[in-house]
Amino acid sequence: MSEYNAKNYTEQGGEVTHIGGKLIFDDGAKLKGGIVPNQPLEPFEDDTLAKVRNSLNVLLLKLKNSGVMKGDLFNMTVNHSVNDTEAGHANRTYNTSKISDVAISDNVITITLSEKVANLKDFDGGNGWGVHKWMGIGVSAGLALPALYFNGTNLTNDDIAEATAMGLDPLYFVLWVKAEKIIQGESNKFTLWATGCEETEFTLVIVEPEDDSEG
Repeated sequence: MSEYNAKNYTEQGGEVTHIGGKLIFDDGAKLKGGIVPNQPLEPFEDDTLAKVRNSLNVLLLKLKNSGVMKGDLFNMTVNHSVNDTEAGHANRTYNTSKISDVAISDNVITITLSEKVANLKDFDGGNGWGVHKWMGIGVSAGLALPALYFNGTNLTNDDIAEATAMGLDPLYFVLWVKAEKIIQGESNKFTLWATGCEETEFTLVIVEPEDDSEG
């Protein structure tokens, strides 16, 4: 068996070359394929990279929507500062003003009231919504509303306009709830979905103030 003392050498047969020292390319030398040694590779054009990213994003969304990949989670926030002052809606305004806090944890939205639900006012929601003790909270999934589906219905620019008119950020929509139904365990769930995200169910809970009865 031959022994090699040089750091750079080619084994017998020429199929394997060992580089243990420096490999210097003289000016004009080229590797197979036209790559010039000692020169940086040309970067992709910006539009090429953008096309690649876009194709990957489209593929990821398809995989998530088909269930092959786990969908993203919503970045949920809630807000009780709904400035419900629409003309002719005094009773709903009164009910909304009795919300002292709203919080969300593990997909449960807890609405804390400063007044008993029984003492809230009846309000006709119109458009077939019926007469209930309506009140409003702000809900955001961290997405632009036209991309969001509430109980299977796509939210629109009208929902954005309603939220901003009531002092909420454009990423919020106003969720109108029937307080007495939530207390009864009815109309207390809703779902959100958006492309690339998991369809998620949320539960509404109302916490009433304790009785002030004296000993």
